[in-house]
Amino acid sequence: MLKKLMAKFGVGAATVDLRLDKEAYRLGETATGTIRIEGGNVEQRITELSVMFALRAYIKGQEITRNVAVIPVLSHFVVQPKPHVQEIPFHFELPHDLAISTPHVQYFLQTRLDVEQALDPTDIDRITVLPPVHIEQVIRALELADFRQKADSGKLKPLGQEFAFYPGRRLSAPVNELEVIFFDTPDALRLLIELDIAQAGFYRKEKEQRAEIAVPRELLEADKVEELSRYLLEQIEYILNNPHAVSYFSTSPYLHRGQHHHGHHGMGGMMGGMIGGMAAGLIGGMLLNEMMDDAGDLLGAGDIFGGDEGDGGDGGDDGGFFGGGDFGDFGGGDDF
Repeated sequence: MLKKLMAKFGVGAATVDLRLDKEAYRLGETATGTIRIEGGNVEQRITELSVMFALRAYIKGQEITRNVAVIPVLSHFVVQPKPHVQEIPFHFELPHDLAISTPHVQYFLQTRLDVEQALDPTDIDRITVLPPVHIEQVIRALELADFRQKADSGKLKPLGQEFAFYPGRRLSAPVNELEVIFFDTPDALRLLIELDIAQAGFYRKEKEQRAEIAVPRELLEADKVEELSRYLLEQIEYILNNPHAVSYFSTSPYLHRGQHHHGHHGMGGMMGGMIGGMAAGLIGGMLLNEMMDDAGDLLGAGDIFGGDEGDGGDGGDDGGFFGGGDFGDFGGGDDF
């Protein structure tokens, strides 16, 4: 009787442990692993075994956690007392429209045993979301062209995930920064870019030159990274030398397809147009809107990239593009 009472409060109760086959998966890939349940001191009835896939992001200095998906695994079963061990296969296909893991965007899986009339054992595991191969190819090509990714690259902005680079080579104009948002369309991968160009004068203000670069599918093949690098550099130089001849990407028909008008504060048309076509950098329209709203960072549709004032979660050197950042303690709260 005492053992049953103690188990209700988590002492001597069953434990659960999700063991992923690997720590990192690409967008659209299926994450696999095994959920290991070890019996406690007494038999326990389980209502449900599930795994929550959640996102934590730093937006404008605020830490925001949101549930992305709940994966049901097994329901209505019994865990026998120790030394009983039960192993259950786990698999989950990552959506294609998630942001990529960076120090500003982190993911975790919380495994939960819903135990009848008792505290629920949980287990939390970090999972890294990698970009699809063709996005990674563009990043490699930019690096080959001597564009170095900044420590604060990979933040979430109203239109998606923004990647920031600084040029390590001399260009035809004094560029301080290159910002990129990836946007997939059937015929090409489109890069929505902003070039911050230094201006002469006492206040040394920057001029923001925005444009759209369409990368043909054939240049995204694995053996064409050098050709892709030359193409991107040529396109950037053309934009710098012909600013009035380059169309501003906010007029692109791709940004205005499928408008659902579900955004807040006048953002619905622009947000709805981007949600369906983005291959990397968006979590889904309503979720991204909610996160931006919670951060007080919903900008006007004309400011697509957003500002950097007061952005938090930088933490200095990120130790690399796909890693970095202290994942921290998730504790409890409503998000769990």
